[in-house]
Amino acid sequence: MAFLVDPLISESIAKLTDLVIYVVKTTANFKPELKQLTLTLQRITPIIEDVVNMNRKLDRTEEERKMFKEELEEAEKLVKKCAKVKRNIFKKFKYSLKLKDFNGKLLRFFQIEVQVFQTRGIVETLSGVHDIKIKMDSIASDVKDIQLSKSWNGNYCSSMSTSSRTDRSGSENMEREKYGWRAPALPKGIVAFEEPLAKLKAEVVAGIGSDDYGDPMDCDDRSVLVVAAAGGCGKTTLVKMLCNDTEIREKFGENIFFVTVSESPNFMVIVNDLFNPNFSGPQVFFQSNEDAKNKLENFLNEKVVGPMLLVLDDVWSDTFIDNFPSKNRECKILVTSRTAFTNYDVFKFDPLNEKDAKTLFRQSAFTKGGKRPSPVISENLVNQMVTCCKRHPLTLSVVGRSLNGKDKSVWESMLKSLSQGRLVLDLHKDVLIGLERSFDALDDDFKECFLDLGTFPEDQRIPVSALLNMWVHLYNHDDGGVDTLAKIFELSYRNLVDLMISGFKNDLGERVNHCDQQFVTQHDLLRELAIHLNSKLPLEKRTRLIINIRGDEFPTSIKQVQEPMQARILSISTGESFSSKWCYMEVPDLEVLILNLMSKTYSLPNFLAGNPKLKILNITNHGLYPTEFTNFNFLTSSHNLTRIRLERVDISPSILSLINLQKVSLIMCKIGNGFKKLSTTHQNIWPQLVEIEIDYCQDLVEFPGKLCKSIHLKKISITNCNEMYGFNEEIGDLINLETLSLRSCTKLEKLPESICSLEKLNVLDISDCLSLSGLPEKMGKLGSLRTIYMKGCTGVYELPESVEDLSHVHVVCNEETAYQWREYGNVEIDLVEEDRLETLLKIIPFG
Repeated sequence: MAFLVDPLISESIAKLTDLVIYVVKTTANFKPELKQLTLTLQRITPIIEDVVNMNRKLDRTEEERKMFKEELEEAEKLVKKCAKVKRNIFKKFKYSLKLKDFNGKLLRFFQIEVQVFQTRGIVETLSGVHDIKIKMDSIASDVKDIQLSKSWNGNYCSSMSTSSRTDRSGSENMEREKYGWRAPALPKGIVAFEEPLAKLKAEVVAGIGSDDYGDPMDCDDRSVLVVAAAGGCGKTTLVKMLCNDTEIREKFGENIFFVTVSESPNFMVIVNDLFNPNFSGPQVFFQSNEDAKNKLENFLNEKVVGPMLLVLDDVWSDTFIDNFPSKNRECKILVTSRTAFTNYDVFKFDPLNEKDAKTLFRQSAFTKGGKRPSPVISENLVNQMVTCCKRHPLTLSVVGRSLNGKDKSVWESMLKSLSQGRLVLDLHKDVLIGLERSFDALDDDFKECFLDLGTFPEDQRIPVSALLNMWVHLYNHDDGGVDTLAKIFELSYRNLVDLMISGFKNDLGERVNHCDQQFVTQHDLLRELAIHLNSKLPLEKRTRLIINIRGDEFPTSIKQVQEPMQARILSISTGESFSSKWCYMEVPDLEVLILNLMSKTYSLPNFLAGNPKLKILNITNHGLYPTEFTNFNFLTSSHNLTRIRLERVDISPSILSLINLQKVSLIMCKIGNGFKKLSTTHQNIWPQLVEIEIDYCQDLVEFPGKLCKSIHLKKISITNCNEMYGFNEEIGDLINLETLSLRSCTKLEKLPESICSLEKLNVLDISDCLSLSGLPEKMGKLGSLRTIYMKGCTGVYELPESVEDLSHVHVVCNEETAYQWREYGNVEIDLVEEDRLETLLKIIPFG
């Protein structure tokens, strides 16, 4: 595509632009079409020039230049003919259509074919880099053989290796983006761990590479290093710092993998997270753990070249480490655990030194830059507080935050409590006392929200939308998520919960509801605190009841309860081997049920049958395959059930009989079987439904027409459903619909014209609908429409004329789309940056 550096091409495009401008000035005909063509030429020329200059250097073929030059010559002839048209109405109409067609063809060429050429260039470049790498490796090998006895050989080989790594970094980055187990970004504001980081780095690097004779070293048990310390001491933070360290990055390049293991790990799920991190690619199936282990080993042998660092975070059993291949590789496996596994080398993670402990505490307890706002808090009081916190990072941070801005009397009260606890309790109890004091400082409504977080499983992301469902009912939060997110922010500010930073991009098209696509995590120790506080009352008296079942064995304390339990919130977690054998339980006041499971088949507990107060149901399958429920019909008699959220569940048709549902969320579910029977057996589906959310459900191909009878429906959110291609025209019957979100439905080709009759539609989100070819012709009839999100709509190259009839509308898009809206005075445009690599990966499947 080396066009514009060719003098003939440069002359042609300049000549065409000048001709178009001349005709615009000298004739009254075709002004809108010619102005649009001028704008198109002016916008695409500099961008094409950049691409062309690079392709010229790579000796692209003459065929591509010839193809584009012919298009320009035809356009020149067309513009000259337009200049001669005076009163011939037929010719005006004919040439007007041809001008629009050429403008559209030019845009399509730029948006599609140019991208294809660019992609081809990327692939060819990567191929060339790969060939260079092979040659460089061969040269390095020959030099090593010849110069083995010379003292400078090691330095030379190291230099060659570094050069080779630099040359292939572009392809490595793109290749690495396809897979999971990525090292987390470094948290902001870390001020300690300088000394332990330096020591850990030295131990990790030691032994990696070559022996004294220049040969690769075989890995044995010394390839595994365990960072052991109590909960909340900063093990995870330390290894995150290591993964982001410049020297470590230079040593291992893209071969840094980070796995969160947790107390009850599922190895097949963990390996699947490597191959399919976003759940949008093809499913990877494993016959067994051994099969997953073999596929992992094959992947590492084929894809990983050079030294590798594998971090296993929060490991509870040393036998789990055996699943990861480590023999005969330039590898280092770094494990964090509360247990010092004696089979491996252990890194002694000492408490913070006094200087670092003070720095960390000051950062949390005082405002700007660690300086005290007033001299009221003495240095002596600060030193005593740091001493009582045992230089424990999490305690220093949480206690310091709770004291931030407080009077001296509050500090002295906290110091007294910590000092008294220290006299009789061990370190863990000291931490618990400090954390509990931070909890006591919360307002009552924040306390309730914090305690609710303990009902979710360890080491898992907590969807904010799941919290929203609970808190709308329990604490009267608003449905838009403002109240819920405010609580999350305050708990995060106090270091009692962590926000997933990736969920808060400066991309206005990423979410419509405040809680959409947002997640939080909680440190193990803070979760233990919530469980501890929830457990102060006897089992039968607790408002929140948390039950963890190992195998089929219920906790003895649960089996011994004979009277009805008073829990309003019940959380039950089971593993793969659970056979759904439930013990006798009575929970008549149950309002919120949270089920965390991993098995392929599951039976709901008997006490749910006819439960009169159940309103919220949240089922999350943390296993690899969708769970099939054998008795979902138990819920049909729960007439007050209004909100249900299902994740990785095989949807049963019986869910359609829950007539009082107001909100339904289906995440990564297999929904085909459940909705196929809609047309024959159900006439009125979910008549009270107000909101439906469908995300990453890859067997959804069309929105079920029967759901268009739910006239109370206000919000439809269908996102990341890559097989979804369209809507039934019956969507126009949803007279109360206010929000329609179709983000990242990459096969969606068009919107039905019937949506133009949705008089209350306020928000339309079609971001990253790559196959969408246009907007409905009568879109101007949407009188209530105020916001359109359309970042990444690369196929929409022409807007319907009716958009000028819209009331003041806010359009969120990237530059390629914005130019189409600028000619309309009723539009406010917000530009968002597009991630080019992300878009490329959506368009071109690498394999």
